[in-house]
Amino acid sequence: MTGKDKILIVDDEKINVAVLTSYLADNYDVITASNGEEALKIVKKEEPDLILLDVVMPGMDGFDICKIIKHDYKLDFIPIIMLTALTSRNDHHKGIEVGADDFLKKPADRFELDKKITALLRIKEHHDSLLQDRNKAYEYLDYVGVLIAVLDRDYKLIHINQKGADILGYNRNNIINRDWIDLIVSESYANLVKRKYDMLLDGIMNEPECSEYPIMTITRKEKLFKWHYSVLRDAKGNITNILMSGEDITEKRKDEIKLMEYAKELQKSNEIKDLFTDVLRHDLLNPAGLIKSFTELLEETGTNEKQQRLIENIKKSNLRLIGLIDNAAKLAKLESINEMAFVKTNISQMINDVQDNFEQDLKSKNITLKSETYGQHPALANPMIEGVFSNLISNAIKYSPENTNITVKVEDLADKLKISVADQGDGVPDKDKEAVFTRFNRLHKENIKGSGIGLAIVKRIMDLHGENVGVIDNPQGRGSVFWFTLKKAL
Repeated sequence: MTGKDKILIVDDEKINVAVLTSYLADNYDVITASNGEEALKIVKKEEPDLILLDVVMPGMDGFDICKIIKHDYKLDFIPIIMLTALTSRNDHHKGIEVGADDFLKKPADRFELDKKITALLRIKEHHDSLLQDRNKAYEYLDYVGVLIAVLDRDYKLIHINQKGADILGYNRNNIINRDWIDLIVSESYANLVKRKYDMLLDGIMNEPECSEYPIMTITRKEKLFKWHYSVLRDAKGNITNILMSGEDITEKRKDEIKLMEYAKELQKSNEIKDLFTDVLRHDLLNPAGLIKSFTELLEETGTNEKQQRLIENIKKSNLRLIGLIDNAAKLAKLESINEMAFVKTNISQMINDVQDNFEQDLKSKNITLKSETYGQHPALANPMIEGVFSNLISNAIKYSPENTNITVKVEDLADKLKISVADQGDGVPDKDKEAVFTRFNRLHKENIKGSGIGLAIVKRIMDLHGENVGVIDNPQGRGSVFWFTLKKAL
């Protein structure tokens, strides 16, 4: 036993199975099936925690498989994510009808996949927790007793145990031979309960049977009970009485409702975040891109000096807007990630690559970027670490005066590397050193426009790496040193 959640991938395309397995193998126990029949056998045997189910397969398709698992198999809740290239509303509705819990368009995006799996496994964990609580309650009732009652064919109470009488608040002797339905069943449920009892007494309903309906205590307080039934027979085999036991599930049902509300809120929150990210990426970024293209076209036309200045101002403002949109979308994406994979990364080479990207910005302010790396410095990092270098160097250029230096240094700290970016700007006051990494927080600069999202991205990436990041005063004089750590790669 590994202790990991078990995920079943059902897909007849080997390449799809291989890609999904590579995404999930580090964090989950992955099992696979290439067709519906094989998948159903595995589900019964393995009882996976979550299923990734392709829709279009030869033979039994994903809709049929999902319907069988959800409606025919007597298993606890298993979340099913349907992987499909189908995008029509009818296909989506069909998936909902057969019980699919979520959908993912093929080819699957890794981050989107991780987000959906994490959310559904969290819901399953709450669901399983409720089941455990229910099972504990059953064990508890074996010791303290439940409401047990016997009714005759006229619904009269001919026996009730002491625990049952205590629950209802009655003296047991005072309620024997009274009509059970008139005594404790809510009026709105009376006819429904009578029909169920009649079916039991007439032998129409198979036993054991159970149902849920509320009862009224002596103080007219309503409690929801789950009832289990069986019938008693005389020596000739004729049904004479109904034997039933009742479990108070009032609080349990409230917890289930809270869980359902939480799941809906979680889904709504994810949908809002997804919508926000999509708006940033498409609805805002596309018009900004068009403005950039039109501005470049205007630059090529014959214009006077005043018009050129206006065009240049439009261009700069639009580039800042594009940067803000891009960073906000990146941060929204990072906020939805809980874990990431790490690979061996040449930090020195990455620093050189990022430095090349800022060559024009450095020249425009006559800033010299010095790299004190001395060697390759392999580290365990996710490719997103490049965004940390880019943001820190970009900030250093933005906040540094002209004709100054920026120094990038890599230090060896036993099992870690410490990477720092030092500038000669105005520095960061002590009171702002922690807040500077907070989303949308930045130091006040009258001539610098910015949102502070860049350093929030840096902080989030380092948190996902499980590493530290910070800022100190530049010991060489004015300015700041932004630093972060990474684990060494063997």
